[in-house]
Amino acid sequence: MMVLTAAGAAILLAAAFVSDIRTMRIPNRLNVAALAAGLMFHTLAGAWSGWLDAASGPWLGVLQAAGRGFLEACAGAGAGFALLLLPYLLGAVGGGDVKLFAALGSWIGARETLDCAVYAILAAGAYGLACLAVGRRRAVRWGMLREEAADEGEHPAEAGSAADGDTFPDGDGRNGGMRNCRFPFMIAVVPGAIAAWIW
Repeated sequence: MMVLTAAGAAILLAAAFVSDIRTMRIPNRLNVAALAAGLMFHTLAGAWSGWLDAASGPWLGVLQAAGRGFLEACAGAGAGFALLLLPYLLGAVGGGDVKLFAALGSWIGARETLDCAVYAILAAGAYGLACLAVGRRRAVRWGMLREEAADEGEHPAEAGSAADGDTFPDGDGRNGGMRNCRFPFMIAVVPGAIAAWIW
């Protein structure tokens, strides 16, 4: 089952990465579909394991195991949502990122989602420092950052505090006259997920 959950998480992350790189957004329909699929998968997987281990009666074992699988997926989704809620309220990530981690948690569980979030935040910090080192203008020119005005509609998937315009010095003339700059948070999430899987 670990292979299937890893495959489901990988498909979700790949789709979110492509969308985030292209549009700086992670669609709600992707997150909702992935969340529903994760809940359904763990419920059915639990039911199947309960059917195979029918010590307390076939139907009772199936229902109990299905319930455990559903609750474990819900716990993972809740953990993923809670982990990124504070960064979202601080403006560090977008709403799509919060929903993505809830969907991811429904597939891989609370502990693995925590590991992924920690590594992703560290990767985002390193990427932001790299952008700071080269300067905003050069980072935009090289495609490391996206220059755009703040969107008051749907929150884009972003790591705004690490790559926001106000955090870059203007003294050397590299950054003057530019709008806010952001980078897709999935640039940090994918290596964070790989690191969590390896370690």
